[in-house]
Amino acid sequence: MRIKYFLEKRSVAASIILLATVVFTSLSSFAQEHSEATEESENGAHKFTLSIGHAHVHEGIENGEKKWLVMGAWGFNYDYLINSKWSIGLHNDLILEDFTVEKQSGEEEEIAIERERPLATKIIGAYKLDKHLSIMLGAGDEIAKGENYFLSTVGAEYGLHIPGGWEFGAELAYDVKWKAYDTWILGFGISKVISGHHHKHHKG
Repeated sequence: MRIKYFLEKRSVAASIILLATVVFTSLSSFAQEHSEATEESENGAHKFTLSIGHAHVHEGIENGEKKWLVMGAWGFNYDYLINSKWSIGLHNDLILEDFTVEKQSGEEEEIAIERERPLATKIIGAYKLDKHLSIMLGAGDEIAKGENYFLSTVGAEYGLHIPGGWEFGAELAYDVKWKAYDTWILGFGISKVISGHHHKHHKG
Protein backbone atom coordinates (compact mmCIF):
# COMPACT_ATOMS: atom_id res chain seq x y z
CA MET A 1 0.00 0.00 0.00
CA ARG A 2 2.84 2.40 0.88
CA ILE A 3 4.61 1.59 -2.39
CA LYS A 4 1.46 2.29 -4.39
CA TYR A 5 0.97 5.62 -2.56
CA PHE A 6 4.60 6.60 -3.17
CA LEU A 7 4.36 5.75 -6.87
CA GLU A 8 1.18 7.79 -7.22
CA LYS A 9 2.87 10.81 -5.62
CA ARG A 10 5.91 10.38 -7.84
CA SER A 11 3.64 10.19 -10.88
CA VAL A 12 1.94 13.46 -9.99
CA ALA A 13 5.26 15.18 -9.35
CA ALA A 14 6.72 13.84 -12.60
CA SER A 15 3.71 15.11 -14.56
CA ILE A 16 4.07 18.58 -13.08
CA ILE A 17 7.79 18.69 -13.84
CA LEU A 18 7.21 17.47 -17.41
CA LEU A 19 4.49 20.07 -18.00
CA ALA A 20 6.67 22.82 -16.55
CA THR A 21 9.59 21.76 -18.77
CA VAL A 22 7.42 21.99 -21.90
CA VAL A 23 6.07 25.41 -20.89
CA PHE A 24 9.53 26.72 -20.01
CA THR A 25 10.94 25.52 -23.33
CA SER A 26 8.13 27.18 -25.28
CA LEU A 27 8.31 30.45 -23.38
CA SER A 28 12.09 30.74 -23.27
CA SER A 29 12.46 31.20 -27.04
CA PHE A 30 9.49 33.58 -27.08
CA ALA A 31 10.81 35.62 -24.17
CA GLN A 32 14.32 35.76 -25.59
CA GLU A 33 13.05 37.41 -28.77
CA HIS A 34 11.49 40.23 -26.76
CA SER A 35 14.03 40.60 -23.95
CA GLU A 36 15.92 43.45 -25.60
CA ALA A 37 12.76 45.32 -26.56
CA THR A 38 11.23 45.09 -23.09
CA GLU A 39 14.36 45.64 -21.04
CA GLU A 40 14.08 48.73 -18.81
CA SER A 41 15.19 49.98 -15.42
CA GLU A 42 13.80 47.89 -12.54
CA ASN A 43 14.65 50.46 -9.87
CA GLY A 44 11.67 50.75 -7.55
CA ALA A 45 9.50 48.22 -9.39
CA HIS A 46 6.92 46.03 -7.59
CA LYS A 47 6.52 42.34 -8.35
CA PHE A 48 3.44 40.30 -7.36
CA THR A 49 3.50 36.51 -7.74
CA LEU A 50 0.82 33.83 -7.43
CA SER A 51 2.04 30.23 -7.51
CA ILE A 52 0.92 26.67 -6.94
CA GLY A 53 3.11 23.72 -6.06
CA HIS A 54 3.91 20.97 -3.59
CA ALA A 55 5.36 20.93 -0.08
CA HIS A 56 7.55 17.96 0.81
CA VAL A 57 7.98 16.88 4.45
CA HIS A 58 10.24 13.90 5.06
CA GLU A 59 9.51 13.67 8.81
CA GLY A 60 5.80 13.03 8.24
CA ILE A 61 3.74 10.48 10.16
CA GLU A 62 0.72 8.69 8.71
CA ASN A 63 -1.18 5.84 10.39
CA GLY A 64 1.52 5.65 13.03
CA GLU A 65 4.32 5.16 10.49
CA LYS A 66 6.98 7.55 9.23
CA LYS A 67 6.31 8.70 5.69
CA TRP A 68 7.53 11.28 3.17
CA LEU A 69 4.53 13.58 2.74
CA VAL A 70 3.74 15.51 -0.45
CA MET A 71 1.02 18.14 -0.09
CA GLY A 72 -0.46 20.84 -2.27
CA ALA A 73 0.48 24.44 -1.52
CA TRP A 74 -0.34 27.97 -2.67
CA GLY A 75 2.13 30.83 -2.68
CA PHE A 76 1.68 34.60 -2.78
CA ASN A 77 4.76 36.80 -2.92
CA TYR A 78 5.46 40.50 -3.03
CA ASP A 79 8.92 41.77 -3.98
CA TYR A 80 10.31 45.28 -4.14
CA LEU A 81 12.96 45.44 -6.86
CA ILE A 82 15.65 47.73 -5.47
CA ASN A 83 17.60 47.58 -8.73
CA SER A 84 18.37 45.10 -11.52
CA LYS A 85 20.24 42.81 -9.09
CA TRP A 86 18.74 43.13 -5.60
CA SER A 87 15.23 42.78 -4.22
CA ILE A 88 13.49 42.37 -0.88
CA GLY A 89 10.07 40.88 -0.35
CA LEU A 90 7.42 39.11 1.68
CA HIS A 91 6.83 35.50 0.62
CA ASN A 92 3.90 33.41 1.88
CA ASP A 93 3.32 29.66 1.46
CA LEU A 94 0.08 27.99 2.56
CA ILE A 95 0.03 24.18 2.80
CA LEU A 96 -3.49 23.03 1.92
CA GLU A 97 -3.64 19.96 4.17
CA ASP A 98 -3.53 19.00 7.84
CA PHE A 99 -0.73 16.61 8.73
CA THR A 100 1.28 15.05 11.54
CA VAL A 101 5.03 15.42 11.74
CA GLU A 102 7.83 14.17 13.94
CA LYS A 103 9.28 17.09 15.88
CA GLN A 104 13.05 17.49 15.90
CA SER A 105 13.31 18.29 19.60
CA GLY A 106 16.92 17.20 20.09
CA GLU A 107 15.75 14.59 22.59
CA GLU A 108 15.74 10.83 22.21
CA GLU A 109 11.99 10.69 22.70
CA GLU A 110 10.03 11.23 19.48
CA ILE A 111 7.31 13.88 19.67
CA ALA A 112 4.50 14.02 17.12
CA ILE A 113 2.92 17.39 16.40
CA GLU A 114 -0.22 18.26 14.47
CA ARG A 115 -0.12 21.01 11.85
CA GLU A 116 -3.36 22.43 10.49
CA ARG A 117 -2.84 24.14 7.12
CA PRO A 118 0.24 26.05 8.27
CA LEU A 119 1.13 29.40 6.71
CA ALA A 120 4.82 30.23 6.34
CA THR A 121 5.46 33.97 5.99
CA LYS A 122 9.03 35.06 5.28
CA ILE A 123 11.09 38.20 4.70
CA ILE A 124 13.25 37.40 1.67
CA GLY A 125 16.33 39.03 0.23
CA ALA A 126 17.22 37.99 -3.32
CA TYR A 127 20.17 38.50 -5.63
CA LYS A 128 19.84 37.99 -9.39
CA LEU A 129 22.78 36.05 -10.84
CA ASP A 130 21.69 36.69 -14.42
CA LYS A 131 18.56 37.66 -16.35
CA HIS A 132 16.67 34.58 -15.20
CA LEU A 133 18.20 33.01 -12.08
CA SER A 134 18.04 34.44 -8.54
CA ILE A 135 19.15 33.11 -5.18
CA MET A 136 17.14 33.84 -2.02
CA LEU A 137 17.79 33.96 1.70
CA GLY A 138 15.42 34.90 4.49
CA ALA A 139 13.66 34.24 7.78
CA GLY A 140 10.15 34.32 9.21
CA ASP A 141 7.48 32.29 11.01
CA GLU A 142 5.29 29.31 10.30
CA ILE A 143 1.86 30.08 11.73
CA ALA A 144 -0.66 27.37 12.61
CA LYS A 145 -3.10 26.41 15.34
CA GLY A 146 -1.29 25.27 18.45
CA GLU A 147 2.21 26.68 17.98
CA ASN A 148 4.21 28.92 15.66
CA TYR A 149 7.77 28.15 14.63
CA PHE A 150 10.61 30.47 13.70
CA LEU A 151 12.11 29.51 10.34
CA SER A 152 15.01 30.31 8.07
CA THR A 153 14.91 29.71 4.34
CA VAL A 154 17.18 29.43 1.34
CA GLY A 155 16.10 28.99 -2.24
CA ALA A 156 16.38 29.74 -5.94
CA GLU A 157 14.01 31.25 -8.49
CA TYR A 158 14.03 31.00 -12.26
CA GLY A 159 11.94 33.41 -14.31
CA LEU A 160 11.11 33.98 -17.97
CA HIS A 161 10.03 37.49 -18.92
CA ILE A 162 6.94 37.93 -21.06
CA PRO A 163 5.99 41.21 -22.83
CA GLY A 164 3.65 43.44 -20.86
CA GLY A 165 5.44 43.18 -17.54
CA TRP A 166 4.58 39.52 -16.94
CA GLU A 167 6.87 36.71 -15.90
CA PHE A 168 6.50 32.93 -15.69
CA GLY A 169 8.69 31.30 -13.06
CA ALA A 170 9.60 28.41 -10.81
CA GLU A 171 10.81 28.55 -7.22
CA LEU A 172 12.50 25.95 -5.03
CA ALA A 173 12.81 26.78 -1.33
CA TYR A 174 14.05 24.90 1.71
CA ASP A 175 12.48 26.03 5.00
CA VAL A 176 14.06 25.03 8.31
CA LYS A 177 11.59 25.32 11.20
CA TRP A 178 13.96 25.44 14.14
CA LYS A 179 13.56 22.57 16.62
CA ALA A 180 10.52 21.40 14.66
CA TYR A 181 10.79 20.06 11.09
CA ASP A 182 11.92 20.99 7.58
CA THR A 183 10.02 21.55 4.33
CA TRP A 184 10.93 21.58 0.66
CA ILE A 185 8.58 23.63 -1.51
CA LEU A 186 8.57 23.53 -5.31
CA GLY A 187 6.17 25.93 -6.98
CA PHE A 188 5.34 27.32 -10.41
CA GLY A 189 3.70 30.68 -10.83
CA ILE A 190 2.92 33.82 -12.76
CA SER A 191 4.18 37.27 -11.80
CA LYS A 192 3.20 40.83 -12.68
CA VAL A 193 5.89 43.51 -12.50
CA ILE A 194 4.69 47.09 -12.05
CA SER A 195 7.34 49.65 -12.84
CA GLY A 196 8.05 52.20 -10.13
CA HIS A 197 9.47 54.70 -12.61
CA HIS A 198 8.36 55.64 -16.07
CA HIS A 199 11.05 56.93 -18.35
CA LYS A 200 10.23 58.95 -21.43
CA HIS A 201 12.68 59.05 -24.30
CA HIS A 202 12.79 62.07 -26.61
CA LYS A 203 14.46 62.04 -29.95
CA GLY A 204 16.91 64.88 -30.40
